[in-house]
Amino acid sequence: MRRSNPVARFWRIGFAVQLLVVVAIVVGAYLGRLPTFYQRLPHADLVAHAVLFGLLAFFLDGVLGHRPLLRTWAPWLRLAPVLVLSVAAVEEVAQRLSPRRTSSLADFTADVVGVVLLTWLAGRVTAWRAARRRDAVSRPPC
Repeated sequence: MRRSNPVARFWRIGFAVQLLVVVAIVVGAYLGRLPTFYQRLPHADLVAHAVLFGLLAFFLDGVLGHRPLLRTWAPWLRLAPVLVLSVAAVEEVAQRLSPRRTSSLADFTADVVGVVLLTWLAGRVTAWRAARRRDAVSRPPC
């Protein structure tokens, strides 16, 4: 029986849960079912955009193994943030067609900030785990 890698499981489960959360919130928003208490907090919607789409990119980047968009040109540009921001852009445009939603450049900018920061963090988490693993292997037995 093959044993699952706990790190890979973390990325996959995290992505699945975050995707369900984002889809539930988007569907709830289109149906007019989201609570309105957060509107009293200044910029709460922008923070929510950054966190929701940022976490989606964080976990997807881990699931995809931090795969670059193009290996030969700009290897620092990874696939996950491009995919998530493409979906966020389409969703912002779709909001213009809904009477219950509003579309704004500020929302998309918050998406970009969250995606960039949390994708960077995903890379740091993986690098940190790899360094810990190397240190554990290279330590001489006591």
